[in-house]
Amino acid sequence: MSKVKLINLVKKFDNKKILNNINLKIEEGELVSLLGPSGCGKSTTLKLIAGLIKADGGDILFNDESVLNVDTQKRGAVIVFQDYLLFPHMNVYDNIDFGLKIMKEKKEIRKEKVNNLISLVKLEGMENKYPSELSGGQKQRVAIARALAVKPKILLLDEPFSNLDIILRDEMREFVLEIQKKLNITTILVTHDKEEALMMSDKVAIMLDGEIKQFDSPKALYTNPSCIEVADFFGERNYIRGTVKENILTSDIGEFKVNCEDTDKISVMISPKNIAIYSNSDYKFNDSNKITGKIIKKRYGGDRTYYTVRAISYEFKITSPNDSYNVDDEVNICIDFNNSVYYTI
Repeated sequence: MSKVKLINLVKKFDNKKILNNINLKIEEGELVSLLGPSGCGKSTTLKLIAGLIKADGGDILFNDESVLNVDTQKRGAVIVFQDYLLFPHMNVYDNIDFGLKIMKEKKEIRKEKVNNLISLVKLEGMENKYPSELSGGQKQRVAIARALAVKPKILLLDEPFSNLDIILRDEMREFVLEIQKKLNITTILVTHDKEEALMMSDKVAIMLDGEIKQFDSPKALYTNPSCIEVADFFGERNYIRGTVKENILTSDIGEFKVNCEDTDKISVMISPKNIAIYSNSDYKFNDSNKITGKIIKKRYGGDRTYYTVRAISYEFKITSPNDSYNVDDEVNICIDFNNSVYYTI
């Protein structure tokens, strides 16, 4: 196991900064996700950690020691790519054994390690099969076993589930989590899938435009994003702008009691799930807390329904377990300001 520290890490391609002073600290045994859209620098960061490409500035520390001048093969960081990159002419056993052969391990030791790994990744009976005979999930298990065979200090996963169907993806997520926790290996996962990062990670780093915007626990990231950019990355949000004085938010849609310090310019971020929707007949709140509007869009999503409600100059995005309202219905909405996030602008 190793802890990883990135200090002011910079990478340029064709004189364009791809990574801009990345700072990150990952503790031993943690699973950390680098989450962001395509082109934000996630995979580049992973390749720098592995030593596949050279940094243009900053430092990379494993257990407080710089590895910038350590060869890729000696760093102890191994990448599993989304395309598996298995050797097509080798069977399962030989693919897993490959790294151990390169390390010149004795045959008896290699055999024991490979067999243990085959058992670990639940591929018993498939030792003699070739990659062309395997499913996507089985190929991914072989790739993970091959990576683990050389006993890496750090396991790097570059969008490993993106080529799998939904059911198999969920299965492989659980499988990787089980392996990671069992071995207690420091793991860095690159993904653009928000749900995947939130479900799998001890911590998540949000990367946007070559910078880390927030590094936090999954719950903190989702419920208390540090800036509007991070909030918007997690999907549709609602914003009300106004001023706050003596815990009263004054906006062009009304006045509301909030728990916020006085400020002349504020933007209140409200998650769609924190807006309740009611018909006139079953409205339960005081009139001073009521906003009246009309439903202009509705999308059914199984266990929840997605509404857009127009109220004065705003179009509120709302998710509700109640599917009983329809487009053009007049409704009342109530915002949970206690679970909203406030940004000074």
